[in-house]
Amino acid sequence: TNFGDIVIELYPEDAPITVDNFLGYANSGFYDYLLFHRVIKNFMIQGGGYYLDGSIVRPRPPGDPIINESYNGLSNLRGTIAMARTDDPNSATSEFFINLKDNLFLDRENALDGFGYCVFGQVVRGMDVVDAIAQVPTTFLPPDMNHFPYDPLVGMYSARVRPYMLSYSSDINYDGQVNHKDFAIFASHWPDSDCNSANNFCGGTDLDYSGSFDVADISLFVDNWLIPVGIEPEASDITDDWEVDFDDFVIYVTRWLDTDCNTANDFCGRADINHNGTVDLFDYVLFSRNWRTIVEP
Repeated sequence: TNFGDIVIELYPEDAPITVDNFLGYANSGFYDYLLFHRVIKNFMIQGGGYYLDGSIVRPRPPGDPIINESYNGLSNLRGTIAMARTDDPNSATSEFFINLKDNLFLDRENALDGFGYCVFGQVVRGMDVVDAIAQVPTTFLPPDMNHFPYDPLVGMYSARVRPYMLSYSSDINYDGQVNHKDFAIFASHWPDSDCNSANNFCGGTDLDYSGSFDVADISLFVDNWLIPVGIEPEASDITDDWEVDFDDFVIYVTRWLDTDCNTANDFCGRADINHNGTVDLFDYVLFSRNWRTIVEP
């Protein structure tokens, strides 16, 4: 956005239809140069439906609506991304919103209509950008005046799909190494198409979530050939302050030899860098490779 980058992790196992729908719009370039057209302080910011044509705001026609997967148990907590819709529970298309606070009344079990709003991801970097967008001055635009000319302040430059951690994604069989065993899985899917959440994105080989396993995925894979997972500086920047330093090390040593690290406890506060269930020397090796590294924002 023109306020900075927002990185969102998607949850295809919890909301497969919604994630496929969102990735389809992102990969096609649909979201490029659209607006965050609805901003409500202490509630949410919403985008994905309108663009600026000169000084006129116009709708970009979306695809077909999808079913509401709000039954997945995910809650509209601060930082989550959910699908916007009309009064029809199954009317979501391209528009989405990011929750600025815990909006539990939007959850299925609390919603007045019994359906609520489907959460399908979480902001993992750039919540400060979301908060900054939430502070812009706004004006009310009645629905019957959706071509009313005004000067919007918040725009999306582009939406791109990438694996959150490249080496984690390339380690398809989760053995801690990007090696021949992963390549064997690659070969078994060459060149698959129609990759989506229903088939685990072609067995995990569609690394860029483009819908097919192709040369682009091979390029991502070979970048990590024969290296241990988790060496990206982002993985060692536990505190998200853009530098691998003593603050990160303090968190690491306080978790030393912790076990049962999993998604529920954020892999022991992210100290389990290689996600093998234990904070151990392997994590320290990965951490030390990035010591004093400045992380690319």
